[in-house]
Amino acid sequence: MPSLQLADSGILYINPNPAQCHVSAFFPNMVQLSASEFICLYQRGDGMYAANSNIALLRSCDGGATWADEGFLHDRARDGRPYSYHGTFVSRMNDGTLVACPFRADRSNPDQPFFSDRGGLIANEPVLLYSRDGGRSWTPPAVMQLPPGLLATPAQGIVELRDGRWLATFDRWPAYGDPGPYQPLMLCLFSSDRGATWGEWTVMADGAAAGKGYWHGRAIRLADDRLFSLFWSADMRDLARGPVDLPIHFAYADPTGRHWETPQPTALPGQTNCAAQLPDGRLAAIYTWRESEHPGFMVVLSTDGGHTWDLETQVRVWDATGWTHIGLSRPDQYPRSHDTIAFGAPSLLATQEGELLASWWCTYASLTHLRWARLTLSS
Repeated sequence: MPSLQLADSGILYINPNPAQCHVSAFFPNMVQLSASEFICLYQRGDGMYAANSNIALLRSCDGGATWADEGFLHDRARDGRPYSYHGTFVSRMNDGTLVACPFRADRSNPDQPFFSDRGGLIANEPVLLYSRDGGRSWTPPAVMQLPPGLLATPAQGIVELRDGRWLATFDRWPAYGDPGPYQPLMLCLFSSDRGATWGEWTVMADGAAAGKGYWHGRAIRLADDRLFSLFWSADMRDLARGPVDLPIHFAYADPTGRHWETPQPTALPGQTNCAAQLPDGRLAAIYTWRESEHPGFMVVLSTDGGHTWDLETQVRVWDATGWTHIGLSRPDQYPRSHDTIAFGAPSLLATQEGELLASWWCTYASLTHLRWARLTLSS
């Protein structure tokens, strides 16, 4: 059985002067530009939902060993109103164009909570930013026009399909004042004009009929052009209790992205996750493991297309024992229960060299920061 080895690890970004100011970093997402050059987008601000949140860029020119901070993609002072920017998904398209896909929220009232007590999300809009020079300059944010009445946030970077169309996956949320009950739903939106319009859509994962909820599906395009995704999954049948975690589920779609299978359970006991395909066809995944004696991030392999995963040889890349939450108390139900989490949202990149580059955010010694790990694979 092939196995993983942790080859190296380090810090992507950490507040360089914590005695002077409070800076938190979240949600790293990487793309590879060449054999030696990588960029990583991340969210920086006072806190996860802070009104001053913005998207910044790190660059490595030595294969991911060291990283330099190049500042924000967009100057928030140029906006006509006080927006905060969240989500750091980035893709490299076939022609080399980089596309960032965050969302922004109007923070004219900076004290308004990001989520209501019933799980409704603050009003926001997804945007796209483009770079054609390797991330050294970016276009101003362009709003993605969603179907009328839909409140949704990007769940991943843009996927370029076999036929050239672009696919974007979204998590649907209730509006801030919606009385509920909250029922997660994942959607795919499509663009035939490189992101200018997004008129076509389809359901990616809807578990309402089975009493399930699905979040944060991150579709990857496989070597045979089909799509594959893992989903954080939960039992939604007890409204009073709220979502109860289930094992991570998976599903495939045809190369058009229009037809998704019903998600099926794996044996992975996690929440947020990210999958990648290696050059030999094997799948790898990183996932957040919270309900564990030793919580943290695990990287695991599958040799049968994601149906089973080799838990015996999985590798822990971060041990969050003792650092699972910030503060003294936390709300009971998701999404408010994640207001005080201290780690999450891992990403995984299969490099051109056939290795895996993992990244995540975590909190240690009161500093919420970003880390990376490089994993090699045996045959």
